[in-house]
Amino acid sequence: MNAAGPRRPGVRRGAAQRGGIRWGGVDGRRRFAISPLILWSFGYVVVGILLATAAAWPVYEAPRALVVGIVGGVLGMLVAVVARMLRWGLLLAALAAAGVYLVVAVPLAIPSALTSVPAFLGGLRDAVLGVALGWKQMLTLNPPLGEYQAVLIPFLVVMIFGAFFATLLVMQQGRRATIAVPVVAAMSLFGIAFGLSGTSSAVTVLGVALPAPREWLIGVAVFVSALVWLVGRTRLQRAQALRAVAAAHVSRRATPVWLNVRRHLLSAGLAVVALIAGFAIAPAAAGWTDRSVLRDEVEPMVVVQQQASPLSSYRSWFASDRLDETVLQVDGDPGAVDRIRLVTLDSYDGEDFHIAPEDRFSRLPRTALPGQGRVSLDITIGDAYRGIWVPAPAGLAEAPQFAGERADDLADGFHVNEGGDTAITVADAPGGTQGLVPGDSYSVLVDAPSDGIDLTAAQGGSSKLDTDLYPALAEWAELQEQPRSGAGYLELIDRLRSRGYLSHALLDDTSAAAWIASLKEADGYAFASSYAGHSVSRIEQLFTELIEQERRAGSDARPEMLVSAVGDDEQFSVAAALLAQHFGLESRIVIGARLAGAAEVPGIPACGEVCTGANMSAWVEVRASGGEWMPVDTTPQYAMLPSSIKEGEQLPEHPTVPEQPRSEALDPPQAQSDSNNDAQPLDEPRSAVLSVLLPILRGVGLGLLALVLLVLPLVVLLLAKRQRARSRRTADDPEVRLAGAWEELADMYADHDIAMDAQGTRAQRARSTDRAAAARLAALVDRGVFSEHPPTDDDASAAWAIVEAERADLVRATSRWRRIVTRVRPRSFIERVRPARGTAFFGVRPALGTLGMTGSLDDPKKGIS
Repeated sequence: MNAAGPRRPGVRRGAAQRGGIRWGGVDGRRRFAISPLILWSFGYVVVGILLATAAAWPVYEAPRALVVGIVGGVLGMLVAVVARMLRWGLLLAALAAAGVYLVVAVPLAIPSALTSVPAFLGGLRDAVLGVALGWKQMLTLNPPLGEYQAVLIPFLVVMIFGAFFATLLVMQQGRRATIAVPVVAAMSLFGIAFGLSGTSSAVTVLGVALPAPREWLIGVAVFVSALVWLVGRTRLQRAQALRAVAAAHVSRRATPVWLNVRRHLLSAGLAVVALIAGFAIAPAAAGWTDRSVLRDEVEPMVVVQQQASPLSSYRSWFASDRLDETVLQVDGDPGAVDRIRLVTLDSYDGEDFHIAPEDRFSRLPRTALPGQGRVSLDITIGDAYRGIWVPAPAGLAEAPQFAGERADDLADGFHVNEGGDTAITVADAPGGTQGLVPGDSYSVLVDAPSDGIDLTAAQGGSSKLDTDLYPALAEWAELQEQPRSGAGYLELIDRLRSRGYLSHALLDDTSAAAWIASLKEADGYAFASSYAGHSVSRIEQLFTELIEQERRAGSDARPEMLVSAVGDDEQFSVAAALLAQHFGLESRIVIGARLAGAAEVPGIPACGEVCTGANMSAWVEVRASGGEWMPVDTTPQYAMLPSSIKEGEQLPEHPTVPEQPRSEALDPPQAQSDSNNDAQPLDEPRSAVLSVLLPILRGVGLGLLALVLLVLPLVVLLLAKRQRARSRRTADDPEVRLAGAWEELADMYADHDIAMDAQGTRAQRARSTDRAAAARLAALVDRGVFSEHPPTDDDASAAWAIVEAERADLVRATSRWRRIVTRVRPRSFIERVRPARGTAFFGVRPALGTLGMTGSLDDPKKGIS
C-alpha cells in the first residue's frame, strides 16, 4: 500500500502541496490566473516603482528620468507576467528581461544616440558596458546629471530588473513572496545611495525641526507600503482559504470580534509607531555623522597629479617661438566675462604651486537647466598649446560641446574640479599624449559672473603661514604697517607691484629678444635679468631685496628709489598669494588670459579674439573665509628701473632717473634657474594607422570582455553539472553509484521542469512524475539498497543506462533552443538549497550532494525518505 495513503483521482501532488509555485513544465499544470491577491501585489510593485522614481529625481532632475523610471518599471512587470503566463523558467525569463532591456535602452535612456546608425551602435555599446561601468560614470558627475551620455542606464537597469524580480516574487504563494519587500526597498535606495551628499532642507513640524524631510518621507512611505501590502496579502489569502472551506461544505467557527479588532489595531499601531519613530529619530540621527553617499568615495581616473606645475613653465610662453603663436581663439560676445582660465592652483609645497592632491575632479552634465544672463563662446586651440588643461571661463553651466573627429573622446575625458574653476580632458591625443591639441574646438556656456564683493571690506585674521619659514616676507609685511584687512592687503599688493620690475628671462639672448622688443615698442623698456622659479628661497630672495632697498632708501623715499625686486607673474603671483595667507585670507593662483573687458595691466596686454603667448598671465584670487573669490592682478611695473643704492650712501635731494632707452644693465654671470620643471619637448606623433586602429581594437576588446563575462556563469554551470554527474558515476562503491543514478535522474527532471515530489519514498516520488523510466529506476535502486546482498557493478551500470536513455528521450522531445537552456539552467542546484518544510524563513537545507555526493537531502541514509 502506498505509504502516503490513497491518491484521489485528478489530484496531483507536488509543488502545490509544498506551498510554492513551480514554473510551468512539460506537463503544463501551472496556470496564471488574475485574482484580487495578484492585483493587490501588482499595486504594491507599482507603488515601489513610483517611490523609486521620486527618490532618483534629485540625481537627474530631468523629465527623461521620470520616463525611464516609470516605463522601465512597467516593462519589467510585463516581462514577469508574460513569463508566468507562458510558463517560462527563471533563466529564460531573465534572458527575456535582458532582451527587452537591450531593445529599449537606447531610445529610452540614450536618445542622443538616435541621430545616426554609428551613433546608435555607439549607444548600444554604452548600454551593454553601462551595466558594469555606468555606475562609476554616475559617481564622477556632479548632480543633477540630466541626460548626460549614458547616465540613465544604471537607473533603467534598476527599474527593469527590480520590477521584474519583484513581480516574480509577489506572484508566489508561499512565504517566498515576502522577499519582494527588500527588492522594492532596494529600488528606492538607488536614488539615495547615488544621490547628493547633502539632504533636503529641514522643515519644522509641530515645533520640531525635521532634517531631510524628502528622504524621511520616502523611507516612511517604503515602510508603510510594505506593511500595508503584507497585511492586505495575509487577509486576502485568509479569505481565499475560507472560501475554499465553504465550497467544501466544512463548518467553521466564527472568528471572535475582539480578535478582528486586535488585528486591525496592531496593523494601525505599527504604521503609527513607524511614523513617530522616524519623526523622533531623524533629528538625532542627522547629527550622528556626516551624510556619506557613494559619489563621495569614488574618484575618476585622471592624470592631474602626474602633471608638472603649469606655473613652473610660465616663462615658456614668452620664448621667441611661442610669444606670437596662437594659444587659443575666442569667438562670440564675451559680455561680462573678462578672463579665460587655464588652470587654478591652490596648494604650495615650498617648491611649486600645484593642484592639491585632495581636490576632486568629476564630470559635468552636458545639458543645463535654464538660467539668466549666460554667455556662449566658441574656443579653438592654437598651435602654441597642447595639454590636459581646458581653457574656459569660470562658471561653466554645462560640459563643453566639442567638435571635430575627437569630439566624443574629448567629451568622455572631460572633468572639472569641485568648484568648477579648473577643467581638464584626459582623452588620448596623437603622439601618445593626453588632452587638447592644436585644432581642437568646443563651445562653452558660462553663467554670467556676479558683480562680486568689495575686497576692501574683507576682514583678515591671524597668519596662516609658518612665519619661521618666511622671515623676509613677514618682516616686509610688518614694515608696511598695514591693517590685517582686505584694504590693507590691496595696499600691500600695490606697493609690491610698484617696487617690482618686469622681466621674463635671466639673459638678454635670442630667446628673450621677442618680448623685450615688444615692451620697447610699447613704452620703452630696459632689460633686467631675473631668475625663474617660485620656491621658498626664490620668494624670500625677492622680499629680502625689497627690505634692503627700503632700509637703504628710507621708508619716505620716492617710489622710484624703492624699486628693487625683478621678476614676472610667476614670482609676484606667489608672493601675493603668500601675503594673503599671512593676512589670514584664503588665496590661490590662476593661470590664463585677460579678455578685452578686464582692467588694463601694463606689460601683459589683454587679448581680443586671438590670445597668444604674450597674453598669458598669472594672477591671484583672494577671499575671506568662506566668501567669494576676487581676482587681484600682480604683474609688476616696468616704467621705473631698479635702483642700486650702497650702504650709507646719501641720496640726492632731487634725484634724477636715467632715460630708460639709454639705460643699460650688465649681464650677470651664467647661472641656473632654481626651477627644474621647464616644459618638455613634444613627443613625435605615432603612426596615423595606429591612431585609428587602437581605438577600434580597444572597443572590440571591451566588447569581447563583456561577452566573456556574460557567458562565464553559463560555462561554470555546464562544467559543474558535468563534474557532478562524473563524480556520481565513477564512485568506487557500486551502491553509491546506484544511489547516484537516482540523484542524477532527480536533478535531470528538475532541469527539464518535470515535477517530482520532494517527500516520500523513491517509488512514490517516481509515480508523481508519470515517467516509466523513473519507476524502473526507483525499483532497481530500492532493490539494490535494501536487498540482502549488496548491489553489483552490473546493477549500477543498468541504473545509469536507464538515466542515459531517459536523458535521450527528453532531449528528443524538446527543441534545440530548449535543450541549450536546459543544459545551463541552475534549477537542479537551486532545488537543493531551498528552505525545507518547517524551517525558519531564512533557513536553508545543507547543500551537500550538490556536486558529487549522493543521497537525498531529506534523509541522511542514501536518499531513503
